[in-house]
Formats: sequence, structure tokens, C-alpha cells
Amino acid sequence: MKLTSTLLALAAAGLLALATAVPAGAIVPPRNCKTMKVEGKRYNVKADQLRCRAARRYTKRYLRTGSKPGAYKCERGDKGSRLAFRCVAARYDPDRTFFAIRR
Repeated sequence: MKLTSTLLALAAAGLLALATAVPAGAIVPPRNCKTMKVEGKRYNVKADQLRCRAARRYTKRYLRTGSKPGAYKCERGDKGSRLAFRCVAARYDPDRTFFAIRR
């Protein structure tokens, strides 16, 4: 009797753990912030966890002057790549990113 009640308690605890488990969040693609022209070249701006208004403003400044926004680490894309650059928030929220693709 003692063994069956223990097994029953373990099974109930396992079912409770499965029922209360939080499912993993869905992967959301970066937001398309439309195409913009900077110094005669077209770029498609994308942002993740950042407003498009800010991403477009940061993109324009970075492409014109090379000045990155505070608290961001930016890398230029490879020579043959269409990726112009990618910036990731370094300090507070590493999920905040924005980047530009040459068109």
C-alpha cells in the first residue's frame, strides 16, 4: 500500500509540474522599418525590441557620420555582404538590435 501511494503522489506531482510549465515564447522576426535613402544609397532598416522611429534615426546618423548610439556596439557588414551594419545594445538589453541591408 505504501509503495502505490508514493507512486501515485509522484505521478500527481509530475502532472502538476507539466500543467504549470510555461511554454517557450515564439521567435518573433525583426520589425521592417521600411526603406530609406542615405547619401544616394538605399537601405532597408530592421529593428528588434526598438521603435522604428528610433532605429531609422540611429541608422541615418550611423551611416552619415559613423557615430553609434550610446550603449550600442555596432559592426559593419563584410565587404561582399548586403548587410551594411548591425548594432546591438551592449549594456541594458542585448535583445535590442537594429540593422540595415543594402538594396
